Amino acid sequence: MHLLFAWRYFRGKYNFQAIQIIAWVSVVAIAVGTAALIIVLSVSNGFTEVVKGLYADFYADVRVTPAQGKFFSLSNTHYQKIISIDGVKAVSKVVENRALLVKGELQAVVLVKGVDKNYSKINNVARYMKRGQYIMGNLENPIVLLGIGVEQKLGLFRSFIGDTLQLFAVNRSGKGFTNINQLNSLTAVQGGAFSVQQEFDDQYVFTNYPFAQYLFDLDSNQYSAIEIAVEPSKLKTVIQSLSTQLGTHFQIKDKYQQNADLYKIMQMEKWIIFAILALIMIVASFNLVGALTMLVLEKQKDIHVLHAMGAKPWDIQKIFLMLSGMMAFIGALMGGSLATLFCWAQNKFHFIKLGGNSFVIDYYPVKPMAEDYIAILLLVIVIAIAAGWIPARKAASRLFEKIS
Repeated sequence: MHLLFAWRYFRGKYNFQAIQIIAWVSVVAIAVGTAALIIVLSVSNGFTEVVKGLYADFYADVRVTPAQGKFFSLSNTHYQKIISIDGVKAVSKVVENRALLVKGELQAVVLVKGVDKNYSKINNVARYMKRGQYIMGNLENPIVLLGIGVEQKLGLFRSFIGDTLQLFAVNRSGKGFTNINQLNSLTAVQGGAFSVQQEFDDQYVFTNYPFAQYLFDLDSNQYSAIEIAVEPSKLKTVIQSLSTQLGTHFQIKDKYQQNADLYKIMQMEKWIIFAILALIMIVASFNLVGALTMLVLEKQKDIHVLHAMGAKPWDIQKIFLMLSGMMAFIGALMGGSLATLFCWAQNKFHFIKLGGNSFVIDYYPVKPMAEDYIAILLLVIVIAIAAGWIPARKAASRLFEKIS
Protein backbone atom coordinates (compact mmCIF):
# COMPACT_ATOMS: atom_id res chain seq x y z
CA MET A 1 0.00 0.00 0.00
CA HIS A 2 2.75 2.45 0.95
CA LEU A 3 4.57 1.83 -2.33
CA LEU A 4 1.35 2.30 -4.32
CA PHE A 5 0.66 5.68 -2.72
CA ALA A 6 4.29 6.74 -3.22
CA TRP A 7 4.03 5.84 -6.93
CA ARG A 8 0.75 7.77 -7.31
CA TYR A 9 2.26 10.83 -5.65
CA PHE A 10 5.29 10.65 -7.95
CA ARG A 11 3.19 10.38 -11.11
CA GLY A 12 0.28 12.56 -9.96
CA LYS A 13 -0.60 16.10 -10.97
CA TYR A 14 -0.08 19.05 -8.67
CA ASN A 15 -1.72 22.40 -8.21
CA PHE A 16 1.64 24.03 -8.70
CA GLN A 17 3.46 22.80 -11.82
CA ALA A 18 6.77 23.93 -10.31
CA ILE A 19 6.58 21.05 -7.82
CA GLN A 20 6.66 18.46 -10.59
CA ILE A 21 9.50 20.31 -12.32
CA ILE A 22 11.53 20.43 -9.10
CA ALA A 23 10.85 16.72 -8.51
CA TRP A 24 12.19 15.82 -11.94
CA VAL A 25 15.15 18.16 -11.49
CA SER A 26 15.97 16.17 -8.33
CA VAL A 27 15.74 12.90 -10.25
CA VAL A 28 18.00 14.25 -13.01
CA ALA A 29 20.51 15.50 -10.42
CA ILE A 30 20.75 11.99 -8.93
CA ALA A 31 21.04 10.56 -12.46
CA VAL A 32 23.88 12.91 -13.41
CA GLY A 33 25.71 12.22 -10.14
CA THR A 34 25.33 8.46 -10.55
CA ALA A 35 26.51 8.56 -14.17
CA ALA A 36 29.50 10.71 -13.23
CA LEU A 37 30.47 8.35 -10.42
CA ILE A 38 30.27 5.25 -12.60
CA ILE A 39 32.16 6.81 -15.52
CA VAL A 40 34.94 8.33 -13.42
CA LEU A 41 35.42 5.15 -11.36
CA SER A 42 35.37 3.06 -14.54
CA VAL A 43 38.08 5.27 -16.08
CA SER A 44 40.10 4.91 -12.88
CA ASN A 45 39.66 1.13 -13.09
CA GLY A 46 40.72 1.24 -16.74
CA PHE A 47 43.95 3.09 -16.04
CA THR A 48 44.63 0.82 -13.06
CA GLU A 49 44.28 -2.26 -15.28
CA VAL A 50 46.59 -0.75 -17.91
CA VAL A 51 49.25 0.03 -15.29
CA LYS A 52 48.82 -3.39 -13.67
CA GLY A 53 49.17 -4.98 -17.08
CA LEU A 54 52.45 -3.17 -17.69
CA TYR A 55 53.76 -4.16 -14.27
CA ALA A 56 52.52 -7.73 -14.79
CA ASP A 57 54.47 -7.90 -18.05
CA PHE A 58 57.62 -6.60 -16.41
CA TYR A 59 57.56 -8.35 -13.03
CA ALA A 60 57.75 -12.10 -12.46
CA ASP A 61 54.94 -14.10 -10.85
CA VAL A 62 57.33 -14.88 -7.99
CA ARG A 63 60.67 -13.27 -7.15
CA VAL A 64 63.16 -14.73 -4.69
CA THR A 65 65.78 -12.37 -3.21
CA PRO A 66 68.15 -12.59 -0.24
CA ALA A 67 66.79 -11.33 3.08
CA GLN A 68 70.09 -9.53 3.65
CA GLY A 69 72.58 -8.14 1.16
CA LYS A 70 72.33 -7.91 -2.63
CA PHE A 71 73.64 -11.28 -3.76
CA PHE A 72 73.43 -14.93 -2.76
CA SER A 73 74.86 -18.25 -3.85
CA LEU A 74 72.62 -20.88 -5.40
CA SER A 75 73.80 -24.41 -6.00
CA ASN A 76 72.64 -26.45 -8.96
CA THR A 77 70.91 -28.84 -6.53
CA HIS A 78 68.73 -26.04 -5.09
CA TYR A 79 68.06 -24.75 -8.59
CA GLN A 80 66.83 -28.16 -9.74
CA LYS A 81 64.59 -28.43 -6.66
CA ILE A 82 62.98 -25.10 -7.53
CA ILE A 83 62.35 -26.20 -11.11
CA SER A 84 60.77 -29.45 -9.91
CA ILE A 85 58.14 -27.73 -7.72
CA ASP A 86 54.65 -28.48 -8.98
CA GLY A 87 53.18 -25.38 -10.63
CA VAL A 88 56.51 -23.82 -11.68
CA LYS A 89 56.55 -23.13 -15.43
CA ALA A 90 59.94 -21.44 -15.83
CA VAL A 91 62.84 -20.22 -13.70
CA SER A 92 65.37 -17.52 -14.57
CA LYS A 93 68.61 -16.59 -12.84
CA VAL A 94 68.97 -12.82 -12.44
CA VAL A 95 71.90 -10.53 -11.66
CA GLU A 96 70.83 -6.93 -11.04
CA ASN A 97 72.84 -3.93 -9.88
CA ARG A 98 73.63 -0.29 -10.61
CA ALA A 99 76.26 0.71 -13.17
CA LEU A 100 77.36 3.70 -15.20
CA LEU A 101 76.67 3.49 -18.94
CA VAL A 102 78.80 5.75 -21.11
CA LYS A 103 78.65 6.73 -24.78
CA GLY A 104 81.22 9.32 -25.76
CA GLU A 105 80.76 12.31 -23.47
CA LEU A 106 77.26 11.30 -22.39
CA GLN A 107 76.55 9.00 -19.46
CA ALA A 108 73.65 7.60 -17.46
CA VAL A 109 73.33 5.67 -14.21
CA VAL A 110 71.42 2.50 -15.10
CA LEU A 111 70.12 -0.66 -13.52
CA VAL A 112 71.82 -3.53 -15.33
CA LYS A 113 69.74 -6.71 -15.29
CA GLY A 114 71.50 -9.84 -16.44
CA VAL A 115 69.16 -12.71 -17.30
CA ASP A 116 69.24 -16.14 -18.93
CA LYS A 117 67.39 -17.59 -21.94
CA ASN A 118 64.36 -18.57 -19.83
CA TYR A 119 63.64 -14.92 -19.02
CA SER A 120 61.44 -14.48 -22.07
CA LYS A 121 59.03 -17.02 -20.51
CA ILE A 122 58.81 -14.92 -17.34
CA ASN A 123 58.99 -11.34 -18.52
CA ASN A 124 57.23 -9.96 -21.63
CA VAL A 125 59.73 -7.19 -22.35
CA ALA A 126 60.33 -8.81 -25.77
CA ARG A 127 56.83 -7.65 -26.74
CA TYR A 128 57.83 -4.02 -26.10
CA MET A 129 60.90 -3.86 -28.34
CA LYS A 130 60.82 -0.62 -30.34
CA ARG A 131 63.85 -1.36 -32.47
CA GLY A 132 66.49 -4.03 -32.71
CA GLN A 133 66.06 -7.63 -31.57
CA TYR A 134 65.55 -9.37 -28.24
CA ILE A 135 69.07 -10.84 -28.21
CA MET A 136 71.56 -10.42 -25.35
CA GLY A 137 74.63 -12.26 -26.57
CA ASN A 138 77.01 -14.07 -24.24
CA LEU A 139 80.01 -13.38 -22.03
CA GLU A 140 82.43 -13.07 -24.96
CA ASN A 141 80.06 -10.99 -27.13
CA PRO A 142 77.70 -9.14 -24.79
CA ILE A 143 74.68 -7.29 -26.15
CA VAL A 144 72.64 -4.77 -24.15
CA LEU A 145 68.99 -3.75 -24.61
CA LEU A 146 68.28 -0.21 -23.46
CA GLY A 147 65.09 1.42 -22.23
CA ILE A 148 64.22 4.28 -24.57
CA GLY A 149 64.72 6.71 -21.67
CA VAL A 150 68.30 5.51 -21.25
CA GLU A 151 68.74 5.65 -25.01
CA GLN A 152 67.65 9.29 -25.08
CA LYS A 153 69.99 10.22 -22.24
CA LEU A 154 72.89 8.88 -24.27
CA GLY A 155 71.75 10.52 -27.49
CA LEU A 156 71.29 7.21 -29.27
CA PHE A 157 68.85 6.62 -32.11
CA ARG A 158 68.00 3.92 -34.66
CA SER A 159 71.26 4.39 -36.55
CA PHE A 160 73.25 3.55 -33.43
CA ILE A 161 72.02 -0.05 -33.18
CA GLY A 162 75.19 -2.15 -33.02
CA ASP A 163 77.33 0.65 -31.61
CA THR A 164 79.73 0.03 -28.71
CA LEU A 165 78.93 1.25 -25.18
CA GLN A 166 81.01 1.27 -22.01
CA LEU A 167 79.79 -0.01 -18.66
CA PHE A 168 81.45 0.97 -15.37
CA ALA A 169 80.72 -0.75 -12.04
CA VAL A 170 82.10 -0.29 -8.53
CA ASN A 171 84.40 -3.04 -7.26
CA ARG A 172 82.72 -5.27 -4.69
CA SER A 173 85.55 -4.48 -2.33
CA GLY A 174 84.08 -0.99 -2.06
CA LYS A 175 87.14 0.67 -3.56
CA GLY A 176 87.35 2.62 -6.72
CA PHE A 177 85.28 5.72 -5.95
CA THR A 178 88.10 8.22 -6.43
CA ASN A 179 88.85 7.61 -10.11
CA ILE A 180 86.66 6.26 -12.91
CA ASN A 181 89.67 4.33 -14.20
CA GLN A 182 89.66 2.25 -10.98
CA LEU A 183 86.12 0.98 -11.70
CA ASN A 184 85.37 -2.29 -13.44
CA SER A 185 85.02 -1.36 -17.10
CA LEU A 186 83.56 -3.50 -19.88
CA THR A 187 82.23 -2.87 -23.35
CA ALA A 188 79.03 -4.16 -24.92
CA VAL A 189 77.07 -3.67 -28.12
CA GLN A 190 73.63 -2.06 -28.23
CA GLY A 191 71.21 -4.61 -29.63
CA GLY A 192 67.95 -2.70 -29.38
CA ALA A 193 65.61 -0.52 -27.36
CA PHE A 194 62.39 -1.27 -25.50
CA SER A 195 59.57 0.83 -24.08
CA VAL A 196 57.30 -0.49 -21.32
CA GLN A 197 56.69 2.61 -19.25
CA GLN A 198 58.76 5.53 -18.07
CA GLU A 199 59.76 4.04 -14.71
CA PHE A 200 61.42 1.11 -16.47
CA ASP A 201 62.48 2.88 -19.66
CA ASP A 202 64.56 5.47 -17.79
CA GLN A 203 66.76 3.05 -15.86
CA TYR A 204 66.80 -0.56 -17.08
CA VAL A 205 69.41 -2.19 -19.30
CA PHE A 206 69.14 -5.91 -20.10
CA THR A 207 72.01 -8.23 -20.90
CA ASN A 208 73.03 -11.86 -20.33
CA TYR A 209 73.73 -12.83 -16.72
CA PRO A 210 77.30 -14.24 -17.15
CA PHE A 211 78.35 -10.83 -18.49
CA ALA A 212 76.60 -9.12 -15.55
CA GLN A 213 78.35 -11.48 -13.10
CA TYR A 214 81.70 -10.59 -14.65
CA LEU A 215 80.89 -6.87 -14.53
CA PHE A 216 80.01 -7.00 -10.83
CA ASP A 217 82.82 -9.39 -9.76
CA LEU A 218 80.48 -12.25 -8.93
CA ASP A 219 81.17 -15.96 -8.94
CA SER A 220 79.39 -18.16 -11.48
CA ASN A 221 76.88 -19.35 -8.84
CA GLN A 222 76.07 -15.91 -7.41
CA TYR A 223 72.86 -14.06 -8.28
CA SER A 224 70.74 -11.20 -6.99
CA ALA A 225 67.37 -12.92 -7.59
CA ILE A 226 65.55 -15.93 -8.95
CA GLU A 227 62.43 -15.05 -10.95
CA ILE A 228 59.75 -17.68 -11.52
CA ALA A 229 56.74 -18.06 -13.80
CA VAL A 230 53.94 -19.92 -12.03
CA GLU A 231 50.58 -21.41 -12.94
CA PRO A 232 48.05 -18.93 -11.45
CA SER A 233 46.02 -21.64 -9.69
CA LYS A 234 49.12 -22.93 -7.86
CA LEU A 235 50.70 -19.63 -6.83
CA LYS A 236 50.15 -20.07 -3.07
CA THR A 237 51.35 -23.67 -3.17
CA VAL A 238 54.54 -22.69 -4.99
CA ILE A 239 55.27 -19.88 -2.53
CA GLN A 240 54.77 -22.25 0.42
CA SER A 241 57.07 -24.85 -1.16
CA LEU A 242 59.74 -22.21 -1.80
CA SER A 243 59.50 -20.99 1.80
CA THR A 244 59.97 -24.55 3.06
CA GLN A 245 62.96 -25.22 0.80
CA LEU A 246 64.78 -21.90 1.14
CA GLY A 247 63.99 -21.00 4.73
CA THR A 248 64.10 -17.55 6.36
CA HIS A 249 67.24 -16.36 4.57
CA PHE A 250 65.21 -15.41 1.49
CA GLN A 251 62.32 -13.09 0.69
CA ILE A 252 59.64 -14.59 -1.56
CA LYS A 253 57.20 -12.14 -3.13
CA ASP A 254 54.39 -12.40 -5.67
CA LYS A 255 53.55 -9.61 -8.13
CA TYR A 256 51.30 -7.80 -5.66
CA GLN A 257 53.91 -7.87 -2.89
CA GLN A 258 56.62 -6.62 -5.26
CA ASN A 259 54.44 -3.55 -5.98
CA ALA A 260 52.29 -3.36 -2.83
CA ASP A 261 52.72 0.40 -2.41
CA LEU A 262 51.68 1.07 -6.01
CA TYR A 263 48.48 -0.97 -5.73
CA LYS A 264 47.58 0.63 -2.39
CA ILE A 265 48.05 4.12 -3.84
CA MET A 266 45.89 3.31 -6.87
CA GLN A 267 43.09 1.98 -4.66
CA MET A 268 43.37 4.99 -2.37
CA GLU A 269 43.14 7.39 -5.33
CA LYS A 270 40.01 5.61 -6.57
CA TRP A 271 38.15 5.87 -3.29
CA ILE A 272 39.24 9.48 -2.75
CA ILE A 273 37.62 10.22 -6.13
CA PHE A 274 34.53 8.32 -4.96
CA ALA A 275 34.38 10.38 -1.75
CA ILE A 276 34.65 13.70 -3.64
CA LEU A 277 31.93 12.79 -6.15
CA ALA A 278 29.77 11.36 -3.36
CA LEU A 279 29.98 14.73 -1.63
CA ILE A 280 28.78 16.39 -4.84
CA MET A 281 25.87 13.94 -4.98
CA ILE A 282 24.96 14.72 -1.39
CA VAL A 283 24.87 18.44 -2.21
CA ALA A 284 22.73 17.65 -5.27
CA SER A 285 20.33 15.72 -3.04
CA PHE A 286 19.28 19.02 -1.39
CA ASN A 287 17.00 19.40 -4.40
CA LEU A 288 15.36 16.16 -3.34
CA VAL A 289 14.75 17.52 0.18
CA GLY A 290 13.15 20.66 -1.26
CA ALA A 291 10.96 18.70 -3.69
CA LEU A 292 9.71 16.34 -0.96
CA THR A 293 9.02 19.23 1.42
CA MET A 294 6.85 20.92 -1.22
CA LEU A 295 5.08 17.60 -1.88
CA VAL A 296 4.25 17.27 1.82
CA LEU A 297 2.70 20.74 1.77
CA GLU A 298 0.85 19.91 -1.45
CA LYS A 299 -0.61 16.66 -0.07
CA GLN A 300 -1.95 17.95 3.26
CA LYS A 301 -5.54 17.09 2.33
CA ASP A 302 -4.51 13.59 1.24
CA ILE A 303 -2.71 13.07 4.55
CA HIS A 304 -5.87 13.95 6.49
CA VAL A 305 -7.96 11.67 4.28
CA LEU A 306 -5.56 8.81 4.86
CA HIS A 307 -5.74 9.46 8.59
CA ALA A 308 -9.52 9.34 8.45
CA MET A 309 -9.24 5.98 6.68
CA GLY A 310 -7.11 4.62 9.56
CA ALA A 311 -3.56 5.50 8.54
CA LYS A 312 -1.17 6.11 11.42
CA PRO A 313 1.65 8.69 11.47
CA TRP A 314 4.23 5.98 10.77
CA ASP A 315 2.26 4.95 7.67
CA ILE A 316 2.43 8.51 6.35
CA GLN A 317 6.13 8.68 7.10
CA LYS A 318 6.77 5.42 5.22
CA ILE A 319 4.89 6.71 2.16
CA PHE A 320 7.16 9.75 1.83
CA LEU A 321 10.29 7.75 2.63
CA MET A 322 9.36 5.37 -0.17
CA LEU A 323 8.67 8.34 -2.43
CA SER A 324 12.16 9.63 -1.69
CA GLY A 325 13.63 6.20 -2.38
CA MET A 326 11.64 5.89 -5.60
CA MET A 327 12.87 9.23 -6.92
CA ALA A 328 16.48 8.39 -6.01
CA PHE A 329 16.21 4.90 -7.51
CA ILE A 330 14.76 6.18 -10.79
CA GLY A 331 17.55 8.75 -10.99
CA ALA A 332 20.17 6.09 -10.21
CA LEU A 333 18.66 3.74 -12.81
CA MET A 334 18.74 6.45 -15.48
CA GLY A 335 22.29 7.50 -14.62
CA GLY A 336 23.54 3.91 -14.35
CA SER A 337 22.02 2.99 -17.72
CA LEU A 338 23.56 6.02 -19.45
CA ALA A 339 26.97 5.42 -17.83
CA THR A 340 26.94 1.74 -18.78
CA LEU A 341 26.06 2.63 -22.36
CA PHE A 342 28.84 5.21 -22.44
CA CYS A 343 31.41 2.73 -21.10
CA TRP A 344 30.38 0.14 -23.67
CA ALA A 345 30.65 2.69 -26.49
CA GLN A 346 34.06 3.90 -25.29
CA ASN A 347 35.41 0.36 -25.10
CA LYS A 348 33.96 -0.44 -28.51
CA PHE A 349 34.77 2.69 -30.51
CA HIS A 350 37.44 4.54 -28.43
CA PHE A 351 35.89 7.87 -29.38
CA ILE A 352 37.43 9.87 -26.51
CA LYS A 353 41.18 10.06 -27.12
CA LEU A 354 44.10 10.74 -24.83
CA GLY A 355 46.16 13.81 -25.62
CA GLY A 356 49.73 13.26 -26.80
CA ASN A 357 51.45 10.09 -27.97
CA SER A 358 53.50 9.19 -24.90
CA PHE A 359 51.19 6.57 -23.41
CA VAL A 360 50.85 2.93 -24.44
CA ILE A 361 47.25 3.50 -25.55
CA ASP A 362 45.70 6.50 -27.33
CA TYR A 363 42.22 6.43 -25.71
CA TYR A 364 40.68 6.58 -22.24
CA PRO A 365 40.35 3.00 -20.95
CA VAL A 366 37.16 2.20 -19.01
CA LYS A 367 36.32 -0.87 -16.95
CA PRO A 368 32.97 -0.91 -15.09
CA MET A 369 33.11 -3.10 -11.98
CA ALA A 370 30.28 -4.66 -9.99
CA GLU A 371 31.71 -3.42 -6.70
CA ASP A 372 31.44 0.17 -7.93
CA TYR A 373 27.78 -0.29 -8.85
CA ILE A 374 27.08 -1.79 -5.42
CA ALA A 375 28.90 1.04 -3.62
CA ILE A 376 27.01 3.66 -5.64
CA LEU A 377 23.67 1.91 -5.02
CA LEU A 378 24.35 1.91 -1.28
CA LEU A 379 25.24 5.60 -1.50
CA VAL A 380 21.96 6.34 -3.31
CA ILE A 381 20.01 4.42 -0.64
CA VAL A 382 21.68 6.43 2.12
CA ILE A 383 20.98 9.69 0.26
CA ALA A 384 17.34 8.69 -0.30
CA ILE A 385 16.79 7.90 3.39
CA ALA A 386 18.63 11.01 4.57
CA ALA A 387 16.85 13.31 2.08
CA GLY A 388 13.39 11.83 2.74
CA TRP A 389 13.62 11.57 6.49
CA ILE A 390 13.00 15.23 7.36
CA PRO A 391 10.03 15.76 4.97
CA ALA A 392 8.56 12.38 6.03
CA ARG A 393 8.90 13.30 9.68
CA LYS A 394 7.32 16.64 8.94
CA ALA A 395 4.32 14.94 7.30
CA ALA A 396 3.95 12.58 10.26
CA SER A 397 4.33 15.41 12.80
CA ARG A 398 1.55 17.40 11.11
CA LEU A 399 -0.68 14.37 11.55
CA PHE A 400 0.36 14.13 15.18
CA GLU A 401 -0.60 17.79 15.62
CA LYS A 402 -3.96 17.11 13.99
CA ILE A 403 -4.61 14.12 16.30
CA SER A 404 -3.64 16.08 19.39
